[in-house]
Amino acid sequence: MTIREFIKQNRAAIDKAINQDIYRWDGNGGRGTIPDPPPRHNDEERRQCILNIEGLYLWAKRECGS
Repeated sequence: MTIREFIKQNRAAIDKAINQDIYRWDGNGGRGTIPDPPPRHNDEERRQCILNIEGLYLWAKRECGS
């Protein structure tokens, strides 16, 4: 499986993981809240986040087999 196929098959889960990472903290030491509706991401943003967020990277590596 390629990274493009991985993103296509897992868009919702990837977006959820990205938003949880982005909104982890509120900047004042408290837990952050994901806005409603959550921000939308394009495939290039998803690819960049996969490369930079360890949990996403390890998941993609496991699924893509490389």
